[in-house]
Amino acid sequence: MRNSFLSFSSVLVLTLLMFFINILFLLHDVSFRIIDGVNDKLTISLYLEEGYNKNSGEVISLLGEIKQDFPNIETLYKSKEQVLDEIREQDPNLVKILERQNPLPETISLNNIALEQFSKLDTVIQSKLTILAQPDEWDKDFFSSYNAQYNRINSVTRTLQILQIGLYIMIGIFMFSIAIIIYSIIGNFIYYYRDEIYITRLVGGSKLFIYGPFGIQGAIYSVAAYSVSVILFFFLLKSIDAVLPVGFSDSGLIQNFAAIFMIQLAISGLIWWMSGFVSSRKYLK
Repeated sequence: MRNSFLSFSSVLVLTLLMFFINILFLLHDVSFRIIDGVNDKLTISLYLEEGYNKNSGEVISLLGEIKQDFPNIETLYKSKEQVLDEIREQDPNLVKILERQNPLPETISLNNIALEQFSKLDTVIQSKLTILAQPDEWDKDFFSSYNAQYNRINSVTRTLQILQIGLYIMIGIFMFSIAIIIYSIIGNFIYYYRDEIYITRLVGGSKLFIYGPFGIQGAIYSVAAYSVSVILFFFLLKSIDAVLPVGFSDSGLIQNFAAIFMIQLAISGLIWWMSGFVSSRKYLK
């Protein structure tokens, strides 16, 4: 209260930083939900060379290797007739032409592939590439080679991974910013009280006696800023969910609110304490 403007501005800055950290954590949670959604839609279709079918030894070997190394991946074998039926739903006129002589390939469809599995799966498929047909044999509007599919998927996964890394970097920058701000705040208060601190030391005041009030002060700022930031955060989520059917309230961050935010508060508290302690020792020397 003796320097109310500095106190208010300190709490305000910390509140905004913690609020945006919560936003970044929410985006991090949403990014995983997006990845899961993309994962459900990413499908690789392996078009077999003419003369190969589900009874061929090479095809059986490929399917067995995939099931053994990737038990979560769903494999679906489609005969020429099944592929033709799927195309019929997309373009009935084209099927009238194809039905005269069905040139479509036997197909293996791979679903539910985790992003981190694509690289290893590519190694397995590349070893069996000779049994896969080339895309030039069919209409490219419906078919593309395995390598073309893999390159497109690889581009998507790299983009998603870069976004996640960017979020981690942003969270780290905000955490570091909090540490710097706390360091500066405590330094400013010590400078402001330097004459009183000097007199306290002259009359035999211990380090704990001098450090203690700044520690309590930092804790008050932390709890105040944290409480306001959480209130603002939830108010924002409720407002968004009321206007748009985003479903943020179903995110893991909200569902596990108690555990996540207690951990967040503990980590932030440690950062604030270390910053205040370092700043205090520097100025009090």
